[in-house]
Amino acid sequence: MNTFFASADFSGRGDIYIEPAHFDRYETGDERLDLFYDDERTGKWNNQYGNINIVRLSEMYLTRAEANFREGTSIGADPIDDVNLVRERVELPALVTLTINDILNERLLELAFEGHLLHDLKRTQRSVGALSFNANELVFPIPVRERIINPGLTQNPGY
Repeated sequence: MNTFFASADFSGRGDIYIEPAHFDRYETGDERLDLFYDDERTGKWNNQYGNINIVRLSEMYLTRAEANFREGTSIGADPIDDVNLVRERVELPALVTLTINDILNERLLELAFEGHLLHDLKRTQRSVGALSFNANELVFPIPVRERIINPGLTQNPGY
């Protein structure tokens, strides 16, 4: 992530700019906006030698909120409480009502540029621009080393 998102000052290429439409999704006062540089790059990846987060606590809260919301349960916590816990951390007011779109939008903003979006879109069967969630262009290839180890594997369509 540092390679593509960080600026040259942090040993990155800095060749991915954030589109204005992404910034428009944030509410006024959302402290997550502080993670962006003035030149429309994310500041999440500015430590060349830092640890890369694999799983974050906020991701777990949002995953539980989505699962409980979809199942109509409140195992561990009510979905709105989990979402509001994440919102509280970034100084946003608590939500009074909750929809699945609220939860998915919170995931989009909280986990932005951490590698989750494509998987979230495919998991929830939402399109990626003009591409259907199950388009061949959105399926990763099976690495050669895996196909060598297991000759029974066939390459995904499109490769």
